[in-house]
Amino acid sequence: MRFFSFILVIVMLLQLAGCGKKYEGDVDVDLTSMSGTMVYSYVADMLANPESYRGQVVRMHGDSNMTHGGSHSCIVYDALGCCTEGIEYVLADEELDYPDDGDSITVVGTFATYSKGGNTYFTLVNSILE
Repeated sequence: MRFFSFILVIVMLLQLAGCGKKYEGDVDVDLTSMSGTMVYSYVADMLANPESYRGQVVRMHGDSNMTHGGSHSCIVYDALGCCTEGIEYVLADEELDYPDDGDSITVVGTFATYSKGGNTYFTLVNSILE
């Protein structure tokens, strides 16, 4: 019993010492609790119908990726792992370093769009990494 209590305390301490800080606020769209198929479908819908999501706080888990233009994205995969969708994110704290390509991340930010060169882009602004 003493050993079990010791392990339980260690597990609780490890949870408190996570990599990032936990978002403190309401999340409108939490993609981290969905299956791979649902996440991919939800992100595809966000990109197809951005006006329905603009201003909503989104939490998503995926792989970090930096584009050739220098923006950073969170990439999610479909259930088979063959198709990807991604949403750019901009960290609220400009002093923080962005993760390396391929790192597993969970990002929380406010969904927004912007236009550049006649194209519409999708981003999570004021983001934090959890």
